[in-house]
Amino acid sequence: MNLFNVITGKAKLIDEVENLKVTLDSYKEELNVKEKEAKQLIQQVRTYESNYTEAIKNINNLNDTIAMAELEIKAQNKEIQEKEKLITAYNKFYGDVIDLDRKGNKGLSELDQDKSFFDFLKPKNDNNHFNDDQVEAIRYNMKKNLRIIAGAGSGKTQTICAKAAYLIMMENVKQDKIAMFTFTNKAASEMQTRVNEFLDEEESKVVVGTFNGIFASLYNEVKRKFPYVERIGIEGEDVNDGQRKYNRLLNGLIRKYGLKPLNEGEKPLKEKIGYWTNMGFTSDEMTKFVKKHFDDLEPNSDNPLSLRFSNMMTEFNEQRKTERIMIFDDQIVNLLKVLQQDDAAREYLQQRFDYIFIDEFQDTNPLQMDIIKLLCPPDKKDAAKLIIVGDDDQSIYYFRGAEPKFIKEFAKNYSTHTLTLMTNYRSIESIVKAGNRIITHNAKERIKKSMTPFHYKNGDCYIKGLSNPAEEANWIINHAIKIGTNEQQEVDYSKSVVLYRSNTQLKTLLQQLERSEIPFVIETNEDLMGIFNIDGFKQAFYDWVKFINEEQSNLVDWNMILKRTANAFYRNNKDIAEFQRGKGYIKPSDAAEFICSSSKYEKNKKMIVEYLNILFQLKMDKGGSFKALIKTFLTFPVVERQLTKEEKKWIEMESEEFDSWESMMQRYSQMKKKKDEMKKKIEDYHNGKYNALYLLTIHKSKGLSFENVFLIGLYEKGLPSKRAIKKPNKTELKKHIEQADPPTTIEEERRLMYVAVTRPKKNLYITFPKTINDKPVKSSVFIKEIRLPIK
Repeated sequence: MNLFNVITGKAKLIDEVENLKVTLDSYKEELNVKEKEAKQLIQQVRTYESNYTEAIKNINNLNDTIAMAELEIKAQNKEIQEKEKLITAYNKFYGDVIDLDRKGNKGLSELDQDKSFFDFLKPKNDNNHFNDDQVEAIRYNMKKNLRIIAGAGSGKTQTICAKAAYLIMMENVKQDKIAMFTFTNKAASEMQTRVNEFLDEEESKVVVGTFNGIFASLYNEVKRKFPYVERIGIEGEDVNDGQRKYNRLLNGLIRKYGLKPLNEGEKPLKEKIGYWTNMGFTSDEMTKFVKKHFDDLEPNSDNPLSLRFSNMMTEFNEQRKTERIMIFDDQIVNLLKVLQQDDAAREYLQQRFDYIFIDEFQDTNPLQMDIIKLLCPPDKKDAAKLIIVGDDDQSIYYFRGAEPKFIKEFAKNYSTHTLTLMTNYRSIESIVKAGNRIITHNAKERIKKSMTPFHYKNGDCYIKGLSNPAEEANWIINHAIKIGTNEQQEVDYSKSVVLYRSNTQLKTLLQQLERSEIPFVIETNEDLMGIFNIDGFKQAFYDWVKFINEEQSNLVDWNMILKRTANAFYRNNKDIAEFQRGKGYIKPSDAAEFICSSSKYEKNKKMIVEYLNILFQLKMDKGGSFKALIKTFLTFPVVERQLTKEEKKWIEMESEEFDSWESMMQRYSQMKKKKDEMKKKIEDYHNGKYNALYLLTIHKSKGLSFENVFLIGLYEKGLPSKRAIKKPNKTELKKHIEQADPPTTIEEERRLMYVAVTRPKKNLYITFPKTINDKPVKSSVFIKEIRLPIK
């Protein structure tokens, strides 16, 4: 090694460089290996990245699929929720949804033991066959009493008549051991005819009739068996003649016992007694009601009204028995007393029938129900079985004592099997559904159910809003003409029926019919009397006629006018009687001082004097203004409360046409003559001898059906009635009953609407005026509830 290199350190550096080269070569070799490994790793990463990208793509695709599925599921869930809401709402209002497969009409098998019976009836049945529900009712084995809830147009009459035939022909029940009750002579006649047809007999021995008719027959039958029971009831030969004698006797006794305070108001004493009687109350109970609610009319009397009423009723009933004055209600009361008071007669009557059918059971009143319970005791094993048929939705006679509770709560008293007839064979689908919609708003007041239409034919079912009553009347007339016109251009007016709630709704239509010379008939003749039939006016008019038309001055008639005038200013009868006592003729000025003794009415003195003086002027024919009399009368406080704005306007407009008392009396006589002539026209109409448009109250239409129906006057205070109130609580309801003043409730008005809507077979037209007397009026709440198209 070169010394120089050693000395200078170069040799050492050379060694280090060599070592570094060796190390570098080693690093290069390692780097090559690392590079190869890195390339392999990069390749693996790239492969992984490619796989990852594909996986992400797949994941995204899966996420999209999941999202679409979630949206579809969400939409389906929403649809299910909507359907569940609809089903819940349907169940709430209409009852359980009907399984059409389960409720379908499968018909009887050829192997069915009763096939021959139904084949025998088939040619005589209007619908040619009985549906499954009807067959079930007809064949029910009567181990329990049977309640049939039968909706409008469901064929209930043919079903129960077929059941009577089944009992006779297939169960060997004797014909005279079956009784079938209904409420009208017409319904009884139809039922008797149907039973005879099903039995293929001219005159069967099945007892068919009205409550009064069958009860009277049973009473006479039990009298023949036990003659001594005659002393229990009130006897008589002719109820029509008896009613006239009854009225005369009662009016005389009212005067004798000074019961005028009980004979005033919307219900005279005769009607109060009639209502209480049909509610099943005795004379003693009536006396308690008078004491509780009417004695305060004479608070300081030593001889209270209740005591005088009790004495009057005792003498009244004694004289009726002695003079044999029998009325309609006695036919029922006599039987009730026999059932209550005589064990042998009661036992005989309880064995008289094996089966008792009661049609329209929702119309049963407490008096009738008391007798049914005695004829068919709920706790007696061998008692006759009851087959009751009806529809609580059609209970519209509460003012007569009928209550839907008797059919709703029947199972509380009797061991009961319930069946339903819910197929409507009368009306087209849209009409049936309209009826379902309106009645569901009585949800808390009814048995939950809904009708199913049998017919799916076309027809009209809509609401027509018109500008005013005149346009409403003209539209009805023109449409009735269109419906009734045949190919020969002849008009059959009898194809259409107009249903109405009250005479106020009818006034313009009557005027338009007369002007157009369109023939019409009206079932309720009193409604032809116009303003002279308006409650709150007709009594005053009657008082005026008695006073003015009497040739001589009559102190009694004058005092009655003074009394009515004082009542119209809220003066009570006791104070009025005290004021009038011993005074003889009372001058208008003195009467006004008494009537307006309250500072509230001080300003009315002059008006009252003028009103009373006009009556004298009219009586003496000295130029008294009838228009002024009417105008003043309509401002009396009680009159303003009793009459609606429409009624007051109607009376004012009518009075404008009378330039004298004589012209007004002439108008009254003309209207009375038309009312009297209508009796013959309506008879001819029903016999098919008179072509006319038929006008009918909704109450009288129940149980009937028509091709085309116009339901008019659907405005506030028209339908529902101006008197309709919310259903009172039990305490208030009891008070109303004891006062013989049953309230008109919104619920019953809605049932009335339901009855009207379910009358037509083919076409239903509901009309209402948008204005009355040139002022806008609210449409009926029922318009909103029924949800029909408005045209």
